[in-house]
Amino acid sequence: MNKPVIEPMTHIFLKPCGCLSCAVVNAPEMFGELSRAQRYAKRHNETYKLMETQAVREMDWKCPAHKKIKEVSNGQ
Repeated sequence: MNKPVIEPMTHIFLKPCGCLSCAVVNAPEMFGELSRAQRYAKRHNETYKLMETQAVREMDWKCPAHKKIKEVSNGQ
């Protein structure tokens, strides 16, 4: 029988505006990167969340305000 593949969770850091700042997969080889991201987030007042990796792939990475700015600058 095939067991379902379980993906690791993902650590995300959100800027104060709501944009995604950084995403780090929860894996032992990424702990150094996660540590650096945590220090950066603390200095820049970012919010931390642990989410399912698929949810991170599907989420909007820009906050509504910055998404609108990008649409206006692209002429949409």
